[in-house]
Amino acid sequence: MAVIQAQEGALVRIDRFLGLNESPDGDTGLKPGEASVMRNFRVTREGNLQLRPGYKTVCTLSEGNPVRGLWQGFVNGTERLVAACGGQLWEIDCGTFEKTDLGILDDAPVFFFGFSEKLYIQNGSQYKVWDGETLEDVAGYVPVVLVSSDPAGGGTTLQQVNKLTGSKWQWFSSTSGSTVYHLAETGIDSVDEVRVDDEERTSGYSADLEAGTVTFSAAPGAGTNDVKIRWTKGTGDRETVLAQKFAETYNGSADTRVFLYGDGTNKAYYSGIEYETGLPTAEYFPDLNVLDVGDGNTALTSLVRHFNKLLAQKKGGGSYLVDFDFITLADGTQTAAFYTRAIDRDMGNDVPGGVRLVYNYPVSLQGNAAYRWGLIYTSGVQDERSAKRISDPVRRTMGELDLAAAVTFDDENSREYWIVSGDTALIWNYSGETDSGGYKNNLWYVYTGIPALCFAPSGQDLLFGSGSGALMRLSRDYRNDDGEEIDAKWESGSMDFGSDWMRKYTDELFLVMKPESGARITVGVQTERKSAYPEKTVSSGLASYVSADYAHWAYGTNRKPRTRRLKLMARKFTFCKLIFKSVSVSATNTVLACSLRAHRVGKVR
Repeated sequence: MAVIQAQEGALVRIDRFLGLNESPDGDTGLKPGEASVMRNFRVTREGNLQLRPGYKTVCTLSEGNPVRGLWQGFVNGTERLVAACGGQLWEIDCGTFEKTDLGILDDAPVFFFGFSEKLYIQNGSQYKVWDGETLEDVAGYVPVVLVSSDPAGGGTTLQQVNKLTGSKWQWFSSTSGSTVYHLAETGIDSVDEVRVDDEERTSGYSADLEAGTVTFSAAPGAGTNDVKIRWTKGTGDRETVLAQKFAETYNGSADTRVFLYGDGTNKAYYSGIEYETGLPTAEYFPDLNVLDVGDGNTALTSLVRHFNKLLAQKKGGGSYLVDFDFITLADGTQTAAFYTRAIDRDMGNDVPGGVRLVYNYPVSLQGNAAYRWGLIYTSGVQDERSAKRISDPVRRTMGELDLAAAVTFDDENSREYWIVSGDTALIWNYSGETDSGGYKNNLWYVYTGIPALCFAPSGQDLLFGSGSGALMRLSRDYRNDDGEEIDAKWESGSMDFGSDWMRKYTDELFLVMKPESGARITVGVQTERKSAYPEKTVSSGLASYVSADYAHWAYGTNRKPRTRRLKLMARKFTFCKLIFKSVSVSATNTVLACSLRAHRVGKVR
């Protein structure tokens, strides 16, 4: 990447590409390998410049309707691919991409999360569960609110009511001769189940709904918690749970509680534990399990577990850490508690549900910028430094995006973090590792023509859902975008070859490309004197009928890289820009290195 000066001139060599740098001070200070314009090119892990993958429709879910959500994971021990589109939930076969209708959903953006071998679905008005066979509304776990109750009432409080349902259990310790059992509520809707000694009774009793009593025709006997009655009054606070749009799992060092949030308030609601089994569940939200994050004026937009903490962020600014601990109640019992403390007053997250854990660091979006959050443990010491802004190299493009409607995704396979708005994708490449554990690549680039609304991994490739109801596969197997050409351009900064006071001329460029089927690229230069010079198209193809283009047919069989010398004439310039272009439905290219020589001819006049 260094500029090597010699008596007869200077040579700029690029052996590692460094991504896009939209410097506000112009492009004269860019390093060799940095681009002032970079569209539809990517940088590989080894630092080479490569045409981005194309995409192809592999499945049409619902013609003309946007894909509302996409999820890949395990349900009941089997890997599944699930999508929401056109008011339906679909399962897609990962091999054939055939679709199966699973049931009806409201046509709204969907958030999926897996828990207890099931898939849970939120959309702001529904809360559904799919167990691999049946899609249904989450009815809600029925809590045991009182135990050891006398037939006349009272008892010991055990569990809180569930926001999802108005149903409750009450366990009575029967006494000899008692036939009338008083429930904890009056004016109830129904008595749903009566059990004596764990055997369900379907007759031999009557219910007075207004008085809230169950009367047995014969006394059950005498015992401890031997009479169990389930009844319903109302629907609980179900609408509050259904209004939540996102979820995160957290419980200190384990992911055994579900936190629901996203209704536009500063609150999150976290789940409880089933009493009978002691297992965590995503269907029990105790009435008092509410987490208030900061003031009530700004909305909670993100919850992300990071190590054994929960990072909570708000729209317009405000970031908090949530810790798990226990609290002792007045009656001496202990229960789970979550403590919130502020870590940053100004920085937060503006994209609801948009924070992603990238290389184990949370990345948030606020004010047309991306921030990476530090929460590092070194020798037992916790470092809670504020956010680091990582998007400065693409500040202009970032400012043009509508982040309120942006989609974010972390492709862990390629080590690329995506921000998509409209059909423009901003990508942060953090691939490769240094000896100190940092990034070998720490750079950005831009893709256009990417109509993605949601993403899911697919082996080494990516799947995304479009606004037209199509499921697309993004892969280097494809050389175009569903038949449309990929228009790619890479443009260097204005290079002065180490002497901005000298006039120069250049007549040759040396280019190294990876040999592969259909490999070709167009090379050109621009100067401050002239923007259009004759361009050269370079091929480095292998003989193949895959994506064949007979206008650029090559008979090459040697897979070893080869250096090409190109004659590119530009005279009497001070600054020169190197340009790579590709506009094709069949080409690909990977540039390994290039060298541009300039000769000095005199001082600038």
